[in-house]
Amino acid sequence: MSTPLAQNHDENVYLTITLSPTSALHENPDGLAVHALISRLGRVGELRDVQLLSVPRASWPRVQGEVTDALTALPGVLRVDVQDQPRRRAKRGGDEL
Repeated sequence: MSTPLAQNHDENVYLTITLSPTSALHENPDGLAVHALISRLGRVGELRDVQLLSVPRASWPRVQGEVTDALTALPGVLRVDVQDQPRRRAKRGGDEL
């Protein structure tokens, strides 16, 4: 069982990278750190083909295009998705149940 990764969406932007089943990056996922600001956090849960990366939020506007282009260009990368910040859920009132 994997340990949940602590995420601080105020300080970081999180990216999920989906790899092809035959990608060499499965054996060397640190190869996803194609920019000095990228930190690889590990797999997303039990999904063998999805990796989680982070970039400091303060730098993201300046390096967004560069980072996403570099990741997309890697052989074996199928998708690069920028994760939305979690939204607060409204608590239902007692009479709505």
